[in-house]
Amino acid sequence: MSGYSYQDDRIGLERNDFKRFFSEFSQIIFEEIPTVKKISFIDPPDLLPALDSDEKDEDVQIRESIERAVETSGTIVLGTTLLLPFTVKDGTVVAKVDGLDEYVLRKIGNDWLDGLGTRIIRGLLLVKRSCIDSVTGLLSSLHLKESLDSLTPSNYGMLVLISVYPKGNNSFQAKKHQRHTLSLLKNFIDDRFPLHYLGQSCFGMLCEKCDTSFATVFAPTLVNFLKREHCDQVHVALVPYVKSQNSNEYDRGFSEGLLRQSYNALRVAVGRGPFAFCNYSSIEDAAHHPLAPSSTGALRWLLKTTRGLDQVGLFQFDSEDKSIVVSIKNIVGEDAAVYIDSESIYLVVSYKSEKKCLTIAKNILKPLHKSDSSQSVINCGISCFPSWNFKKTELLANCRKALCHAHMLDPGAIVVCDEVSFNISGDIYYGDGDLTLAVKEYKRGLLILSSDGNLLNSLGVCYAQMNKHQLAVDCFEKASKSKENRFMALYNLGLEQQIQNKNQQAMKSFDTALGLPEEKTEQQARLDMSFQLAVLFIQDEQYEPALKLILAWYAEQKQSGNGGKGLRYLGEACYGVGNATDAMKYLQKAIHYDEYDAEVLGLLGQIYLSENEGDDIALRFCEKAVELSPDSRRLKVSLASAQIQCGDFQSAIVNLQLPLRNSKTRPAALLQRGILSLEQGKLKTAKKWFAKIKKCNGSNSKILAVAREYTKNR
Repeated sequence: MSGYSYQDDRIGLERNDFKRFFSEFSQIIFEEIPTVKKISFIDPPDLLPALDSDEKDEDVQIRESIERAVETSGTIVLGTTLLLPFTVKDGTVVAKVDGLDEYVLRKIGNDWLDGLGTRIIRGLLLVKRSCIDSVTGLLSSLHLKESLDSLTPSNYGMLVLISVYPKGNNSFQAKKHQRHTLSLLKNFIDDRFPLHYLGQSCFGMLCEKCDTSFATVFAPTLVNFLKREHCDQVHVALVPYVKSQNSNEYDRGFSEGLLRQSYNALRVAVGRGPFAFCNYSSIEDAAHHPLAPSSTGALRWLLKTTRGLDQVGLFQFDSEDKSIVVSIKNIVGEDAAVYIDSESIYLVVSYKSEKKCLTIAKNILKPLHKSDSSQSVINCGISCFPSWNFKKTELLANCRKALCHAHMLDPGAIVVCDEVSFNISGDIYYGDGDLTLAVKEYKRGLLILSSDGNLLNSLGVCYAQMNKHQLAVDCFEKASKSKENRFMALYNLGLEQQIQNKNQQAMKSFDTALGLPEEKTEQQARLDMSFQLAVLFIQDEQYEPALKLILAWYAEQKQSGNGGKGLRYLGEACYGVGNATDAMKYLQKAIHYDEYDAEVLGLLGQIYLSENEGDDIALRFCEKAVELSPDSRRLKVSLASAQIQCGDFQSAIVNLQLPLRNSKTRPAALLQRGILSLEQGKLKTAKKWFAKIKKCNGSNSKILAVAREYTKNR
């Protein structure tokens, strides 16, 4: 019996399908063979490794049977185990089905096995067809809902929605934008999470086992990445979820609720600007937000208590334990101004000396922490008036910020509101996606210490996302001269310069940052920076340093199964240093990674032409590249080159018209125009085209050398 396969490549099975649709594929087999206890899909290598000397006889038998199933493409029955080989596009995947009923096995024959295989393969293909979006090739919205509803109880994670608005105003441009966005998201995610297409340029991701700390980093990084890649508008919504232990095994209402919340968060993100995100947690229960305003009762008490006082110190203890009040009266006196609010106790003193306020707070908490009278360790936040340009009504808010600062320190911490407190409160708002409030907090911190590198860097990041690029650059430049966080300031400065096409300045910023002493927390940022620097080197045609950086980056990423987004640049760098063989190898992998990358297809077509690997194949690559990116003049030059090689001169002339009118592509287009004339036997015309290259701005030595080579012996 031959291995189960399907002829249509558009919907054929791939190795990755058995991972993406594991539960769905397993269910198909369970339905066909109800007695099955366990199913696993084995992806055997081309050559199985040598057997371990300690391997059991049973393991040896299984291993040899898998080899035989792959070699013969036939079903193997081994005791109560069935091995079903499935032919996929690039090999074979074996389904190992354990726990078959012995009575059934005695009765079955080859006809039943043949029918079983046919039914299973048909079911697998139907599952894939229903779970794949026909336009993008991504997982469909149906699959996302099914995945959410079938989550096991106590499962937790984050549902992420990404909306990237199309730039064009017609369906053709919208489709082009959709493909470009798809390529960018694949590069960013790098197979870490399954990507779904929900329609209308909206994408979804299910990030299992990810918590709020993940969202705080992931959302702004994704927005910044897409902004750096020249997307016009990007909005991201994040909704944390925990599947209830009391949920049914398959709860259809779970996905509906999560999607409704995610669209609400997306709506809030849209209202925040062209590049924004929103964590649903920050809007779901605003009253319990760490920086939620204090009650109106507390504000009235504060204003009444401090009326007529020119100097005020306000304390906030994060507990409503009455023993705090007793301790306050023992230290401050029976007439101490105290207010008890939900989960907090406030104290007002009539002086603003920070040193004295700290001493009072320590004396109040000292007996409580020594005894068992308090239920838990108590933190304290303090704010003073007058302080900088803060109003008396801001004392409560500043106390809360100091308390958030204290929560990040050791238990029992006492903090007077300072620039670090405002940095922390700004980070909280930034993590929610509220950039406007984050900017206000960072600016307040800079009133206290204008040279603080952390505040300047954080403020610059907000400005960058708000499209205030010059303000962002100013902040990063100031931060890069400070002592704190200089590395990240240089990194962010380089990214801003890269966005503004100031590549030489960006390379200098990245190079300076990489030359700084490495800190433990900088490893991932340094990896990303080395990747960005390699890309800039490639764009500047400095291929040797680019290859060194990108190879080191790829080796590091490959250990965790990532690195797909670097394959294109590996190919470009290898080709740039003259290693066409490795360039083709990496670019062919890049096509499997992202079939919509027009630059990869165009470059691969160029290499096939130059290395005589097949003119027809090169032409198809170049045609597909221009089809995916019809506005790229550079790709049109590559296509014209392939058409000239294949003798299609008229089409080449048409494709060179636009590149000839553009200053960046004109030299290369003039070269191809000259080659075309030579192919037509028009020597004088060819020399005229080649002569124009010398007078053309942007002509480099490589193009001039090729032109001289063509005319040298003619």
